[in-house]
Amino acid sequence: MIRTMTRTLLALAVMAGTGRLSAEEIRGKVKSVDGEKNTITLTVGEADRTFQVVGDAKVVGLYGKKLKKAVLLDVTEGLRGIKDGADVTVATIESDAKAVSKVKVEDLQPKVKKKKKKKAK
Repeated sequence: MIRTMTRTLLALAVMAGTGRLSAEEIRGKVKSVDGEKNTITLTVGEADRTFQVVGDAKVVGLYGKKLKKAVLLDVTEGLRGIKDGADVTVATIESDAKAVSKVKVEDLQPKVKKKKKKKAK
């Protein structure tokens, strides 16, 4: 019985500890992007919030003609490839609520066309 209680208390302690450190996902509309300073300002509800985007942050978007068939790909220009007014979701870092580790553009991006290689003669 003591073993069962110990395991239960340990499990509860782990869940409580991880709950406080979890990263947050925030949805908003892009007000501005500063590629030089690696910042993104979102309008969340009625307030504007500015986030610092870490250097190795993943910037992805949905590409395709239809949302159901869209593919999640990296945005070619990274943070600079995000346009003002786009709907995005940012994932903050566990230790810093103002630092972003991932930016996902929720708007459907035009499908990336592959360039055809010229045949050697």
